[in-house]
Amino acid sequence: GKAPQPETPYQRAAQVWDDRIGSARVQARNWRYMAFGSLALAGGLSAALVWQSANGSIVPWVVQVDRLGQAQAIAPATADYQPNDPQIAFYLARFIEQVRSIPSDAIIVRQNWLRAYDFTTQGGALALNDYARANDPFTKVGKQQIAIEVSSVIRASPSSFRIAWIERRYQDGSLASTERWSAILTVVVQPPRDADTLRKNPLGIYINAINWSKELGQ
Repeated sequence: GKAPQPETPYQRAAQVWDDRIGSARVQARNWRYMAFGSLALAGGLSAALVWQSANGSIVPWVVQVDRLGQAQAIAPATADYQPNDPQIAFYLARFIEQVRSIPSDAIIVRQNWLRAYDFTTQGGALALNDYARANDPFTKVGKQQIAIEVSSVIRASPSSFRIAWIERRYQDGSLASTERWSAILTVVVQPPRDADTLRKNPLGIYINAINWSKELGQ
């Protein structure tokens, strides 16, 4: 039943105070429950985001085109996706052009090398470092230009490709020499796991070892 009506102003004030305190305690308890619930929800969402990041939510799409640039096939590059030989050949040819050519602009040389490193593993990067120390491309800028023409990219083994190309060296605007080179590049495929890697290397094609030389008789 209801509490008895207070008989004095003091008792009546005390009753009002008790009612307010009781209501405040109930509200505080409810807010604590809501706070604990929110923390649990936030923890669950954080765990879900960590799991999603760990398992890779980035799925690149592969668009194959013909010689005219018309799309021929479109498919998602799933976790078990393996680039085909023409796709790998495209990136390997571009890699050779980036690290073997010498444009007239040092900024372009730097950009080419930075992009080339996006397609190397640690082992491939070490090989590039060794080459750059012995043949610093920046010391040649302004003195000569080297143009690269890739003539073929063929598979040499399950994990390597043979690339052949022509290097034309220009001195003072005139052709000074023409050399034929070839390389064996060992390749590994590592699908991108984040947006930055997807932007730089969408198919996850990485060069793990480099072995190039000038053709005999050149």
